[in-house]
Parts: sequence; C-alpha cells; structure tokens
Amino acid sequence: MRVCFVSSYPPNHARLSEYAQNLVNALTGRPAIDTLYLLVDKSARSEEVLPQDPKVKILRVWKADNLLSVLSVMFYILKLRPDVVHFNVSFQSFGKNKLTNVAGLSLILLCRLLGFRVLAGVHTLGEKADLQKFHQKDSFLNRAGILMATKIILSAQTVVVLVRSYGDFLKKRYGHKGVQYIPHGASVDPHLKMNGNGKVILIFGHMGPHKGLPLMFEAFEKIRKEKSNIKLVVAGSNHPNFPNYLEDFVKAHVPNVEFSGYVPQKKLGSVFRIADVVVLPYNAAPGTSGVFHLACGYGRPIVASDLPEIRELVNDGASAILVPPNDADALKNAILKVLFNKEVALKMSEQNLNFAQSENWGAVAKAYEDAYLSLLRC
Repeated sequence: MRVCFVSSYPPNHARLSEYAQNLVNALTGRPAIDTLYLLVDKSARSEEVLPQDPKVKILRVWKADNLLSVLSVMFYILKLRPDVVHFNVSFQSFGKNKLTNVAGLSLILLCRLLGFRVLAGVHTLGEKADLQKFHQKDSFLNRAGILMATKIILSAQTVVVLVRSYGDFLKKRYGHKGVQYIPHGASVDPHLKMNGNGKVILIFGHMGPHKGLPLMFEAFEKIRKEKSNIKLVVAGSNHPNFPNYLEDFVKAHVPNVEFSGYVPQKKLGSVFRIADVVVLPYNAAPGTSGVFHLACGYGRPIVASDLPEIRELVNDGASAILVPPNDADALKNAILKVLFNKEVALKMSEQNLNFAQSENWGAVAKAYEDAYLSLLRC
C-alpha cells in the first residue's frame, strides 16, 4: 500500500509537525504500508530531517501562507497516484492566512472529486472553539468560514478525530458515518523516575494566548511568597501564528524563571527529567493536548485547567489535578499539593505511565493502518 501523507513536518515547528514525525515513525513499522510519501512544508532551517526508513520519501512541496505552493500538493498527488491520501490537519495547518488555510483544506475535497481514497486526521474543530480566546473575532464571516471548512473536511471518506467528544459532535450534527476516534499517541519512557526534589514546575509547548502563561506567572508569584526555592521552567518557543508572544515575559526578568527555548525531540527527556510537575494552565484547548500526552509518557504529575478536552483524558484513565480556568489561587494550591506530597506525586506518575502505554504510538499506527485498509475495501 502506498500512502501520501500531507502535513507540516520537522524541522519546522508547530502546526502538528511533531505529531506527524511521531506518527510517521510508527507507521513505518506497519506491514501493510510499502511506501510513505511525505508531502510536507518547505523549511528555511538548516537541521533538515532525513528519513530513517527506506519506506519514507520526504517531498517538501508547499510553504505556509503561500497559495500557489499549497496547490503544488495536488500536482504531486496526481503524479504519485497513491492508494490512500492522509491529510494531517487543523484549521490553521497551512499558515496564518485564512485563504491559504481554506485552499489547503480544499485539497481534501479535490482529492475526493478526483477519485482518491482520503483520510482526514483533524486535530481541531472550529465549531467547538471560543474564537475570542484564540484572538479571532466571533463574527458571522468567521463562523461561516468555519462551517465551510468543516464541510470540506467531512468530504473525506474517513475523518479521524483525536477527541472522542468531537467525533460524537460530528456524527450527531452532520451524520457522517466515516468519523472515527483514534487517540493522540504517546511515547513511553518508564526510566525517568520522579526525583522527589519538589522544586521544579514545567510549562511546555508552542506559546500563544490560550496557553495561560500570564496565569502561570500570577500563580508562580503566589508560590514564591510561600516557597522561595521553587523554580519555573518555560520550555518551548513562540507559536508561528504569534511570533513575538514570549518577548514581554522574557524581558520581565522574574526571579527563578528559566526560558529554555524550543526543545528538539532528542532532548525532551532532559527537560522532563528535571520537572516535578507539568502545568497546563490553558484558558482554552483547540483539541487534545500533545503536551499532556508527553507528560504522561515521561511519568510526570500534571496540573491542568478543567477544560472538556483535558477532562476527557482524565476520564480515559490519565491522572491530573484539574482546576478552574483563570483561577490563580486554585492553580497555586494544586501545584503545591503535588510538589510537597510525594505519595500523591508518585501515584500520579505511575497512573500516567500506564495511560501513556495504553495510547502508545504503535497502537495508534495500527489503528491508522486499519483505517487505510478499510478505505481500500470501499
């Protein structure tokens, strides 16, 4: 079976590139897949990612916010004539420009009209988002655009969602019989034991307005008044849609705060090794949290905002202390509970490792392989 996989991809950051790399690495181990053509975004970065498996062919054929380069994806699909086309997308996969994103998503519909078997793995649902929290106007025009984008995505025979409730929503509202839930996936490293120091808080990811960084700093100021030896590590870079977001936080020079910048895949363990708790103080979630799954895979306790997408992970077996969004006192108290109660921290650590094992990348890759094979039988 020959699969075209359309996505952002490292060394580019965000826009699902890290997810794509993990999934592709796992898909190479599936016996039904002979070749994976990665139709991915061009990169200006020097640290080019080379394929680690002869099954993988990387073709850098499009560029974010470039309408014509996005259309070149269709040229390569027509040239390669794959058995399945897999789009790994969100509502902002193709850049900041709304027109480019609509054009990129429209490739799903175009592939269907041309007779290709199409799977759309969609990470976000605009209809479930609070637009203002993502610095978007909640206008009729934006809502109409979101509705159109949703309809385009649903033109795929198979639509994979990473949040179970999103699947329920799409089935109920649109009656699409090909909607399927597949978990996010997690890498498991049981060797990163809790150090028990109780001194390091980690907030991790591509930083933008919905990540709750101001709330984290407010809660951290309260924590420092009670425990002066606590350290906060902010690991990650600006989200490409908010390229200067971290500047004011860095310039503030808050004591005991360290900014580590972007963390490549091979150095993730060194960052999570020092963390006694991972905090997700989000005020909104555009989909399931990759950071949550990372923390579980490294056996870290988690404190997070009580949002439906995160609560679903806890209901599925993960461990996290959930606090009301935008409540600095509740966030402070939850963090201190984890940092200074070793029994609680160790129990959470073990539970999160078990959860990550149940959603490991190998199991996720098999689920996608099964979905591809189902498409071939259509």
